[in-house]
Parts: sequence; C-alpha cells; structure tokens
Amino acid sequence: MKIKTLLLAIATMVALPSFAVKGVEDGSKYGTGEDSIRCLENLSLYTNYYKIKDYNAAYDSWKVVFDECPTAAGTNLYSQGAYILAYKLAGEKDQAKRQALFEELMKCYDQRVKYYGTNKKYPESYIRGRQAMDYIKYSADKDYLATVLPWLEQSVNGRGVDADNDVIQKYFELLEYRYQSDKAKYSESFIDSYLKLGDIVDKRIAKADKYKEAYMITRNNLNAIFVNSGVADCATLEGVFSTKVEENKLNDEELEKIINIFDKADCKESEIYFTASRYAHALNPVAKTAVGCARQAFKKEEFANAVKFYNEAIELEQVDSLKYTYAIEKANALYQSKRYSEAKSSALQALSFDSKQGEPYMLLATIYATVDPYPEDPILNKTKFWAAVDKLQTAKSIEPELAEKANTLINSYRKFYPTKEEVFFKPELAPGADFTVGGIINESVRCRD
Repeated sequence: MKIKTLLLAIATMVALPSFAVKGVEDGSKYGTGEDSIRCLENLSLYTNYYKIKDYNAAYDSWKVVFDECPTAAGTNLYSQGAYILAYKLAGEKDQAKRQALFEELMKCYDQRVKYYGTNKKYPESYIRGRQAMDYIKYSADKDYLATVLPWLEQSVNGRGVDADNDVIQKYFELLEYRYQSDKAKYSESFIDSYLKLGDIVDKRIAKADKYKEAYMITRNNLNAIFVNSGVADCATLEGVFSTKVEENKLNDEELEKIINIFDKADCKESEIYFTASRYAHALNPVAKTAVGCARQAFKKEEFANAVKFYNEAIELEQVDSLKYTYAIEKANALYQSKRYSEAKSSALQALSFDSKQGEPYMLLATIYATVDPYPEDPILNKTKFWAAVDKLQTAKSIEPELAEKANTLINSYRKFYPTKEEVFFKPELAPGADFTVGGIINESVRCRD
C-alpha cells in the first residue's frame, strides 16, 4: 500500500510543471517538481536498504533526503540516520573520514531539534541526551565535558522519570569527574545531584515496567559512584553541612535532604545527622526523622527513648525492607536495656518484614544464651545453649556471610552443653529426645551431647 502511494505521488509530481524546488527551500514535505521526485525516489531507496540492514548502501540516498527534504520521513529520518552514521563510524579507520562522519552525526541531531524539537514523545531533551552519548562515544576530542554536560543536564531535567538510564548514569559519572577536579567548589552540587538522580531512578523503578532491571542496575551504579567518590566520607559530609543544619532548621525539605545524604553514606552516628533528624521530626514527623532520633537516643544509651522512636518509625514507614532495619535496631536497643522478652519479640517482628535475613537469628541466639530459663536448676538451664545453637545454624544457612561469626559462637556455646554426667540425673535430656526449653525461649530442641 505504501509503495502504491509512493508511486502515485511520483506520478503526480511528473505531471507538474518542470520547475523544481527542494523541500528544504520551500518548507514542504517533499519539495516540488523534479526535486520532489528525487526526494521520493531516494526516500524509497534508503528505507528499503535500511530494512534489509544494508546501511552503507542506505547512506547516499538517506543523505539526499536529509539535505533536500528534511521532513519527508518524520523523526525516522533522524533516528535511522543516526544509526546509519554510527554504523559507518564504527567501521571507518581513516581519521579524516571519521571526523566528517562525526560532524554529520552531530548535524543530524541538531537538525532533528530544528524540525522536531517539540515532538511530544521525543522532544529536544530526549534528542540532546542521545546526542551527548554519541558525542562521547565518537568524538576525537576527549575533553568533552563542557560540551556534553549541558546536554545531559537538559535531558535529565526535561525527561525526569522518562530519562534514559544510560544518560542518567553518564551524567552522574561526569559530575563526579567534575567534582574531583575541584572538590571545594562542586561538593555540594555533586551531593544534590546524587539525591536528585537517585529520586528519579527510584520513581522509575517503582513504575515496575519492562525497564525496571536496567534502572535497578543504574541505581546500584549511582550508589557505587557516590561512595567511591570520597564525598561520602563522614568527615567530608560534616565539613560540607556543618552550618547548613542550623541555617535550615525550619526548612523540612532541606533537613530531609541532609538526613538522606548521611543515611546513604552510612554516617548514622554523626551529630549533624542527629540534629537534622531532631529538627525535621519536630516540623514533619516521618519514618526517617523518627529513626534518626532513635539512633541518637541509642548512642546516648537512652534505650527507652530509642525504643519509642523506633516504634514510631516502624509505624510511619511503608517499605518492608526499612521496617526490617528499624525493627532489628529496636531489638538491639531492647537487648542492651536487658528487656530480653521484648527484644525477642522485636527480632521476630524484624523477620516478619524480611524472612531472608540472618541477623535476627543471630540476635535470638545471643538472647537465648543470656537469659536463664531455669534459674533454680543449673543443669536444665544449660539447655538454652541448644536453642541458641539452633538459631545460629539457621542464621548461617539463610545468610552464608554470617557463617564465620556463627561458627565462632557455636564452638563457644557447645562448651556449655549439659555433660553426660549431668544428663544421667536428667533422663528427659537423653540424646535424641525432644525437649521444650522454658522461660522466654519456649522452643523445642533436640537433646544432644
């Protein structure tokens, strides 16, 4: 059908008077007269060659359409043209020819902006992002920062959650490079960009579309770049934000930004982090501000206050992985305050949020080894170590990274098992029998020697 339409268009053009005007000259789609025929013929040739992936053969005809009737094929002329030129660049060894192709590639993007920069689906912000990526890939000039950084910024700012994941990552890579060139000048903007880009990527991941995996990889790469940059060092962050907390103590948005930075950098014992959390919590209580207050109380060994804030954080939080973190931290606070039954409950609460974690079982083992289920019976009291070792075995089976620590505790606890002589007086503890350890442990174990 398309071929018939094209032939009809050519036939109609042939019947026109002999004067000729190119589309680029009169603003029409194909031009007029013989120039319109030339446009349509080359449009047909290049698109057919493109379909069969003969990109070298497609180039000459594409070039005619590109130069003479730049709106004849819509945005396809430019997306396909960029692919054709990139293909030719990849196979070209002569530097002069490579440079000519590169300049043509950049012109392809610029011309697309000229004619289709307001396209709703792929506007200028999208085009500049792709242009920046190709500039970096094919330019002979390796000092390209000043050229491409504005394009990447325009793309990310303009596209938001629709920004391409490779554009987001490359933008942050170059911002990190710029930060390393002048840390004092760019540290704050680099940190701000990390938070902004991370938020964009997190929102895109939350859409759960077919590109989710790609954006998850990008998220991990952003985190790695940030951590490895050196700006995430706690001392560096404290130097940057030492005065900003007081300056913004009534600005909950700025305080939240500071809290997020210190949280991502794992600077959760910094006084700046604590102060920002306290101010922000007074203005607008959310899970992150509550947990910051909890951690400050924990550091001060004000465990009752810490537990109160941890409970608030768990109630306010919506994400189970974060609820897990707050619950296990609360369990540790309860353990430190010798509230062992509540510590056990909190460890189990943490597992309800994430059952694939080994740390709650490690803590349960420690609690079991600490309490005295049978304070009046020293032999039965030793059964707590069987229950503790069972939890350690579970911990390392779920999370093999904990094996070394778990094995050390297992070897230590085994020394306190009931001896054969002691079991002689307690036949209910015969090896192989089932026994329910009492007290707050309240778990069935297999007796052993």
